[in-house]
Amino acid sequence: MFSYEKLEKKLTDKGISRTNLARETGISSRTIAKISKGEKLSQKTLRKIADYLSCNPEELFQIRSDNPVLQRLREEKEAAYPWTAHKLHP
Repeated sequence: MFSYEKLEKKLTDKGISRTNLARETGISSRTIAKISKGEKLSQKTLRKIADYLSCNPEELFQIRSDNPVLQRLREEKEAAYPWTAHKLHP
């Protein structure tokens, strides 16, 4: 499962609605629904959104586990080794 809380925060901070995000980037309403549902977005879509928001794609999402133990381990690893967190590959 993917969490787009970081994306939502960036949108809120910049005063951008999801509708405006879709309009300005050309992403579909289906993609906006995927964000709401925590579904995986393509690297191309993440890059398009990141370019629009002037950030890196990795700054827009976090991978979340339905298993609380695995999620805690993932969070501890990210805290200890932040440079390894969710790197996208070209």
